[in-house]
Amino acid sequence: MIKERPALASILFPRSEDQIMYSETILKRIIWPMPDSEDEDDHCSMEEACLVTGFLRNYIENGSSQELQQLLKFWTGWCIPPQQLYVEVSPDIGMPVASTCMTTLKLPQKCPTYQAFKDNLEAAVKSTCFGFGMI
Repeated sequence: MIKERPALASILFPRSEDQIMYSETILKRIIWPMPDSEDEDDHCSMEEACLVTGFLRNYIENGSSQELQQLLKFWTGWCIPPQQLYVEVSPDIGMPVASTCMTTLKLPQKCPTYQAFKDNLEAAVKSTCFGFGMI
């Protein structure tokens, strides 16, 4: 099939480093955390979760194509976006953590400012140089 239609090669085997990444591409695939109706006592943590997910949205909306590719590589292990990307906010972690098999980005619940969030996320994203996405 590829011999007869060589143009299909770029579709079947995209070069992730040549791909331009747009914030809308990522944002429309994110499954954001939803409030759990059973945890009505956990009102403060939901406010913190909304703050942190707002920081993530801001980071994605203002990120360059290269920054978004690096984020996606950290999040999924690959620069090609899957159909769904999941976000969790956890009080048990101090830095962003990715579960690449589940395409889940876990964010720390306690983050006082956008700059602190951005610094932590960028430090975590830089870890892809040593592991995932090196195929």
